[in-house]
Amino acid sequence: MKYAEIIIEIKAREVDRVFYYIVPEGLEDKIRPGMRVTVPFGRSSRPTEGYVTALSDTAETSRPLKEITALKDNFAALTETGIRLAGWMREKYYCTLSDCLQCMLPKFVGSRVIKYVHRGKAFEKGKELPRKAEKQIQVIRLLTEKSPIRQDFLRNEYKISYNTLKSLEEKEIIEITEQEKSRDLYNTNLPQTGRPHTPTPEQRAAVDSIISDFDRKDKKPFLLKGVTGSGKTLVYTEVIAEALKRGKQAIVLVPEISLTPQTVQRFINRFGSLVTVTHSKMTDGERLDQWKKARNGRVSVMVGPRSAIFAPFDNIGVIIIDEEHEHTYKSENTPKYDAREIAVKLQEICGATVVLGSATPAIESYYKAEKGGYRLLELNNRINMRLPDIYAVDMRDEIALGNKSMFSIKLQKAIRETLEQKKQIILFLNRRGHSTFVSCRRCGYVMTCDSCSVSYTYHMKENRLVCHYCGRVKEIPEVCPSCGSGYIKYFGAGTEKITKEVNRLFPEARVLRMDADTTKSKDSHRQILNAFARGEADILVGTQMIAKGLDFPNVVLVGVVAADLSLNSSDYRSAENTFQLLSQVSGRAGRADSRGRVLIQTYMPENYCIEYAKKNDYISFYREEIEFREQMNYPPFSRICVVLFTGEDEKQVISSLHHFAAVLNFYGKGKDYTVIGPGAAMVSKIKDRFRHRIIIKGKDEERLKSYVFYCLDKFDKREDTKEITISVTINPTYIP
Repeated sequence: MKYAEIIIEIKAREVDRVFYYIVPEGLEDKIRPGMRVTVPFGRSSRPTEGYVTALSDTAETSRPLKEITALKDNFAALTETGIRLAGWMREKYYCTLSDCLQCMLPKFVGSRVIKYVHRGKAFEKGKELPRKAEKQIQVIRLLTEKSPIRQDFLRNEYKISYNTLKSLEEKEIIEITEQEKSRDLYNTNLPQTGRPHTPTPEQRAAVDSIISDFDRKDKKPFLLKGVTGSGKTLVYTEVIAEALKRGKQAIVLVPEISLTPQTVQRFINRFGSLVTVTHSKMTDGERLDQWKKARNGRVSVMVGPRSAIFAPFDNIGVIIIDEEHEHTYKSENTPKYDAREIAVKLQEICGATVVLGSATPAIESYYKAEKGGYRLLELNNRINMRLPDIYAVDMRDEIALGNKSMFSIKLQKAIRETLEQKKQIILFLNRRGHSTFVSCRRCGYVMTCDSCSVSYTYHMKENRLVCHYCGRVKEIPEVCPSCGSGYIKYFGAGTEKITKEVNRLFPEARVLRMDADTTKSKDSHRQILNAFARGEADILVGTQMIAKGLDFPNVVLVGVVAADLSLNSSDYRSAENTFQLLSQVSGRAGRADSRGRVLIQTYMPENYCIEYAKKNDYISFYREEIEFREQMNYPPFSRICVVLFTGEDEKQVISSLHHFAAVLNFYGKGKDYTVIGPGAAMVSKIKDRFRHRIIIKGKDEERLKSYVFYCLDKFDKREDTKEITISVTINPTYIP
């Protein structure tokens, strides 16, 4: 008798273990690890989906066992690598195996099938039909001229009914077959656009170093530090070409969906139909189809944001993570994985080579490279040998001059000059909407979401208030809800407001806006970027989705409208985030023959991150920032763990968290851990659920994680936490 070890698709810790089931005789030759199955589960034997993780001849249980009911598919949905990875993720990110396995798989929706009508066995024999069977005779005549014919064509063009076709099929005059049609967003069957560019000596050295790692046993990730415009993508494509030549597969991660269209096109131009893509704006069916292509070996290069790291490849040769410093590689949902950590684990499991690329590497990454954890490669020269000229504009001087516009006199002049030159402009602000918040000028009351502890954002086009956390929409009151006065005013500025101001100052300019509001539809990212690339607009206004990775040769001016927005956040990474954003958006200017200009508007031009961004001096910024981190005992000199409790009853949330804090303090006495809190999260309520957290710092990540998980286990055994959701984040991108 054969047994299957199965993980049940239920996200609950009490069933987070392997269950044994008997493999029935009819399935013994078909079942394989990685397959989805239906099994009877629980006392009621309710049909439940599960995943086969292993097969064995013995079952390590004394309980009577049930049989597997059915296979969900005729193929293994999970690779052996995926099953091993899920086990590691469960321990790493404090979640269930079901959580991990489900994040690796697409939603299995119905396939898009096209039916074809062919000549059948009896077709050539001339079987005679009654004269009244006009439609059947018409089908035979059509098939005499051409076979096969699409069934929907016969039904739509000739009104051939289902019963007519069924009757002919029963007589074996015709045969009906089905063909699964793939739902694709990109035409990957285009001819490859000639030979790639010849790498520069600097690029060639980087490529050779990475390729030499393919056969090395003591693998370490590569950190490719290359200034903007230095040709990192060419390095990636050369490395991938070598991997494909060796029969291996490649994964390419990008931080933003907005980068996917341009990035995918570059890889399609080089590798044609071997490339596929996945991202969250695709439909479930589209994502499933691309997943199937990868699982069936029909493609060898998967491109996409964070979740593309779970591409179902059996033989991964190289993993590229572009703009590796970006916080979007860390998942906000359970399991709270970091795609960079997943990549390094895949390197260990299947021997893949990992390349982390950035013009402005994360502080922790560069520190790791200095200490020998990563192999450092550098591209220090732009392909056109010109970095843009970067200037900081002190907005305090603008106020002294009486300029109350959101655009400085220097930026206005630069925009006019650029428009006259028939060149293009990017205006960057890391905030969407029209205004930041709406408040009363008399009493100071701020319009705040009823379900979340955050202020509403005013959206001018719809003339309404929107909560960017839960999506709640509210009409604008005519009087202040607090004091009854009519002095309601919009404060701050967003991309919508900037666009309106651009239209006022430069009515002749054609303007496109790209932010979360204008990219809600499925293909909107590509449509906006393609329109700008074709020269259908002079100015592109946008948030951070236009700050990195995009390549528009005609852009010679970049304006950063408010550099201080990210600098004034409460995150210890605020200087790093600001430096990276400024460096990345500056890199969009002057990527072809014309010299680029960047104007950074700020009230803090003397801040070191802005000073170094002006000079494009990553190393000096790194030296100052790493010294600050060491003094304050921030990462990479410590590790941070955030435990977040959420629930609808705030008193219960607070009480439970204080009990957990007591457990932490009891087991952490005399040890090298620092417990901060408990306290309310930065956003203390979202969707009517209250949020409180506690922060734990320690020197060693594994010891810190073991300590926190041990305390959670002790706490869970003595406390009723059914109404509370507990999430754990190790080394968060920001403190919630």
